[in-house]
Amino acid sequence: MSQTVSQLTRQPELEILEIKNDSIIFILSNTDISVANALRRVMIAEVPTMCIDLVEFESNNSVLCDEFIAHRLGLIPLVSDSVDKFCYTRDCSCSDRCDQCSVELRLNVKCTENRPRDVTSSDLLSQNSAVIPVSSQVTSSNNDRPEQEIPIVKLRRGQELKLRAIAKKGVGKEHAKWSPSCVATYQFQPIIVLNQNRIDELTDQQKEEWVGSCPTKVYSYNPHQSTQQVTIEDPLRCVYCLECKKKADSFGKPDLVHLEQKQDKFIFTVESSGALKPEDIVLYAIQIIKRKLTDIQGQMAEGML
Repeated sequence: MSQTVSQLTRQPELEILEIKNDSIIFILSNTDISVANALRRVMIAEVPTMCIDLVEFESNNSVLCDEFIAHRLGLIPLVSDSVDKFCYTRDCSCSDRCDQCSVELRLNVKCTENRPRDVTSSDLLSQNSAVIPVSSQVTSSNNDRPEQEIPIVKLRRGQELKLRAIAKKGVGKEHAKWSPSCVATYQFQPIIVLNQNRIDELTDQQKEEWVGSCPTKVYSYNPHQSTQQVTIEDPLRCVYCLECKKKADSFGKPDLVHLEQKQDKFIFTVESSGALKPEDIVLYAIQIIKRKLTDIQGQMAEGML
């Protein structure tokens, strides 16, 4: 029996499980692995951010050479909430660089004391208050330097570091420094079925050993409870290590537990570098995928004319 296009079309759904300042966990359902992998790859390689791409040194007599320091500066994440307001340098109408495609940051530090002076990301002064090092967002009620500062170099008495850095818009597939996500992974949602009849055949010690065989604590068992049943505490913790299956086999009960991967549900974990909020990384990625699909539809329509 033939099916219509509307019957074959899936409607992906997204359910947020947890949001923190630097991470998000969500479930993508009613879709297949191709869409899940496309979303993951776009979050890593195609979501734009601002990052230092050019460094001009005026003075540097520290122990690190210019190239080493320039590389470190490029890896410092910059707040990129306003990245949409900038254009790529290749698309800008200016001859070299301008405020529409770049942001200038200055660093000028000289050690005048006998003890070493730490040069950190907070010493970078931006000409655009919307594009600053992530660590500069941290405020402190006292004069102590925030712990989240990113070290660049140490200076001894008489040493100086003075430079101008230019931040530009880019994506992770050009260079990893532009990637907004430290971690972007997914796994299939697990389906775990316990055979209570087989579990009842185990001794209390065997039950405790079997529950303890799971490194992520998916199962729970309390011998002091009246029911004394092994239960599934959190199926989302399962990482398919199959240690519980191996333990069941060692007891001679291979059908004690059944593990299966749900093929249309994916648990995503995304951690941000701080350049963008984790939820914004997901939203940007979805918009980019939609735009790509729209472009393909348009090109296919033109080809059919």
